[in-house]
Amino acid sequence: MIGISSRLAWSRITTNRSGLDALAIIAFAVTTLLALTVAGGTSMFVERQANPPESLTAIAAASPYQPYAPDIASLYVSLAVIACAILVVPILSLGAGAARLGASGRAKRLASLRLIGMTGGEVVLMSVIESLVLTIAGAVFGSFLFALSLPIWNFVSFHGEYLSPAEMVGPWWVNLAVLGVILLLSAISTVIGLQRVVISPLGVAKRETPKALQFWRVIVFFAAIVIFFVGTQSFNVIDSQLIGFFFVGILLMIVLFAVNLIGPWIIQMVARPFTKTSNPASLLASRRLIAQPRDAWRNVGGLAFIGFISAFTITMPQVPDDPIFNLQLRDVGTGTTLTMLIGLLVAATSTLINQAAFTVDRAEQTVALTRMGTPRKVFAGARYRQVLLPLITTLGVSIPLGIVIMRTILLGTPELATESSNGVTLAIVIVLGIVLCTAAAGASRPIESKILTSDYRRND
Repeated sequence: MIGISSRLAWSRITTNRSGLDALAIIAFAVTTLLALTVAGGTSMFVERQANPPESLTAIAAASPYQPYAPDIASLYVSLAVIACAILVVPILSLGAGAARLGASGRAKRLASLRLIGMTGGEVVLMSVIESLVLTIAGAVFGSFLFALSLPIWNFVSFHGEYLSPAEMVGPWWVNLAVLGVILLLSAISTVIGLQRVVISPLGVAKRETPKALQFWRVIVFFAAIVIFFVGTQSFNVIDSQLIGFFFVGILLMIVLFAVNLIGPWIIQMVARPFTKTSNPASLLASRRLIAQPRDAWRNVGGLAFIGFISAFTITMPQVPDDPIFNLQLRDVGTGTTLTMLIGLLVAATSTLINQAAFTVDRAEQTVALTRMGTPRKVFAGARYRQVLLPLITTLGVSIPLGIVIMRTILLGTPELATESSNGVTLAIVIVLGIVLCTAAAGASRPIESKILTSDYRRND
């Protein structure tokens, strides 16, 4: 079974008929690159906590508060762990999406295997092995990209000292654990993806209809906002201890989790009025969004997260009388910028693989509509609307929410609450996000063209 599945997967990679396997490898490569980068950055902060750089010690001595340098470095570790915990979700979601890429598109081949006598368990096992082969290929490619990216860190500074490439390479056991998690996630996600396409013993593929989203998501969202507001009323950025930052970080992750819950519901609600339009592209896009709001959210969820984080840059305070605090704010700004860049890459890649998967999964519908006389420009218009409508909707929610959340955090520190910077960074992030996601949506056009130009029997 392993040998046959491996050869079949390798044959699919070399022929690349649908284009999905190449995209899956790219997605796994990006997942590996980002996961190793995040793990290496966290390890770097842990190492600098044990051995603070001389620049940090000198800046701490110049501060009127004269804090202990290792204590400052430990705060960086805490913030890095929080950032790592937040980034892990979109990065691993990208890997999960890559593993599910085209699972339903393989329904006919899986049905054929069932007809020749293979059991359901054997079909699932074969698909898992194929996904693992793709994952390993992507992980090798991603590790190579990670090695190539290391010199870039010479231009990034934390603690008043530039990083070295060696600092960004985590311990061997950490990197091995990262690769192991990606492989495990690939296997689990493949099994989950196949559950949406049930193959009967007669070789019939039955697609499950997604359940409608419930209003409880809205209740959970507002409950999370209330909990955050109540929990941060007494928080002071300057005077709070390390446990205070941990507590705020936990509350922030609860809010982000609630955003992930309400995001698909909002997309579904916003898309409903467009079902009354007379524009064919808008009508097709809105019906697809209503039918699969979770898939639409996976397209733009990463960018919604980035919009939330980038809104923090608008309210970044300044305290010119304290060099150590200004160093921390400058480093937080650097970390925020890096987080936004990672999120943009995740969002663009996620949009690319999801749109490609949608195109293959809806091949029969696309062919049927084309035979009925639907122009190809309608499909192109629907494809872009399926990305832009959820994108604008989620940014319209996440950015104001990020500003409100940051203002709330600063309320307990009146001397900082009035200081703010301009929104140039935020504007750049929005423009880059829209451009990247739109380009990623358009990248699936060759796959659609291949579907429409394939030969079909007259009686199909």
